[in-house]
Amino acid sequence: KPLLFVVITHGHWDHDGGLDALAENGIIVLCNEKLRKRYEESEKKGSFIGIKDNLMLNNNKRVINFFTSGTVHSDNDLFTFLPDEKVIFTGDAVVNAHSPWMGESDVQNWIKTLRMLAGMEVDTVCVGHGPLAGHEVFAQLSRYLTALRDEVGYRVSQGRSLKATLDQVNIPLRKEWLVDDNAFSDHIKSVYSQLTSEVPPSDTSLMPKALVLIGDNYHPPHYIPPSLEPVFQRIGMPVKFFYDVSKLNAKSLEGIKLFVILRDGMIWPEPDGKQVFWMTEEQEKAIAEFVKNGGGLLALHNSTALKCLDEKACIYRDMLGCSYNGHGPGDEKFDVKVVNKDHPVTRGVEDYVAVDERHTPIMHTDDATILLEAVSDNEKSVNGFVRNYGKGRICHLANGHNLEVLQNPNMQKLMTNAALWCCGMEMP
Repeated sequence: KPLLFVVITHGHWDHDGGLDALAENGIIVLCNEKLRKRYEESEKKGSFIGIKDNLMLNNNKRVINFFTSGTVHSDNDLFTFLPDEKVIFTGDAVVNAHSPWMGESDVQNWIKTLRMLAGMEVDTVCVGHGPLAGHEVFAQLSRYLTALRDEVGYRVSQGRSLKATLDQVNIPLRKEWLVDDNAFSDHIKSVYSQLTSEVPPSDTSLMPKALVLIGDNYHPPHYIPPSLEPVFQRIGMPVKFFYDVSKLNAKSLEGIKLFVILRDGMIWPEPDGKQVFWMTEEQEKAIAEFVKNGGGLLALHNSTALKCLDEKACIYRDMLGCSYNGHGPGDEKFDVKVVNKDHPVTRGVEDYVAVDERHTPIMHTDDATILLEAVSDNEKSVNGFVRNYGKGRICHLANGHNLEVLQNPNMQKLMTNAALWCCGMEMP
């Protein structure tokens, strides 16, 4: 049969080399719309069809689904899925027994895309490099990229330099991908650059969006996204996690409806050095103005200690309405009691048992509505409250030291309800 079309998975030289010989002889090229524009700007000859989101072809004999997923391995990846045959062509967004190249990638979206692909009915994966693979390759590559993101993110959250990060990060999983020392160094550099870049501005669509600041010395970020992502999936809210405290400013909060924090106010730029409190007065003002103008703040766990470890007055303390006052051991077992069952945040929430640090915040406002109490023997402490601040809403939930407590069904419901309430919405 004559060749009529050619599909370009992405525009790297080892995947579109020789294209001119086809395009100039009447072969129609299908590619990502970003790549089509690039070809147009370079005055490449031929007929090109650019796919921005997805395109489905069906001739009643075979269905072919072309789709994009933002920046994954590159900013112009295109996936080709044959649903009846359960076959997918991924380009370098998926490789098998081969080191991935990450020079133009978005590691956060790459992980998200691999999870999306893992949810598809696929038996055969035609990868960009390496032998044909089965469905399991999605999870395998995701594990490596997730470990890489989390290990680099942990160093970024503590203000470590690139040199320190290169010295400290070691991921045994890299051996499965034939990642040698040079390639691994390049992987770390790429992810470090991504996680220390400015938070990209949010679009101006009406859909509420969330920005989440995570990770500190005592709370490695690896357990936080798996605990919070289901919350935002449940309510259909786009979310972006970031690790670099220096990138928190008024600009990064633009276009955001909900700001979530699960970290404290200390960084350790030197592993054996002294802690440094990172929050500046400008950052305090940025958060306060964000909430005052109608934004929502969901302050989780140790975010009461964002400015200091005492009850000294400051902009952040006065906005939040409470201050850090210590906590019990990380494995303390205590009861979480719902003391206000009528509030939207506690709707459907039952008393539960937590194994966590029991924080004992000091309240500094009389307009907060206490929702939850932590009870251990005869001791009680505030475990959750809400308050209004200007046009915005604030909710503090004190639990969150480990994966198990964050994934507790009642904690999941609390965070879901709180995210909606802070945005001026409620669960139906």
